[in-house]
Amino acid sequence: MVLRIKPDESGVCLECGSHLPPRFGRVHGDDDDRAHRCPECDSWVRICEGSAAGKDVDTPDPQHHPARNGGEPWNGGLSG
Repeated sequence: MVLRIKPDESGVCLECGSHLPPRFGRVHGDDDDRAHRCPECDSWVRICEGSAAGKDVDTPDPQHHPARNGGEPWNGGLSG
């Protein structure tokens, strides 16, 4: 038995086109369960702030600010 599922926007990131599980859009997406950003093109911090729902968020976008940690690798907040 071959099942053919018609693709829709709920399983695809609207920014980068990555395929996503349907639950991602329901949890993080907009009111129509569409994901505007995903972990492939955005950070989880921004996604949890609402970027996947299409909202503008205060955290710098990794696509436009790749060195947002000042060019230094993040060490988990440990000094030295």
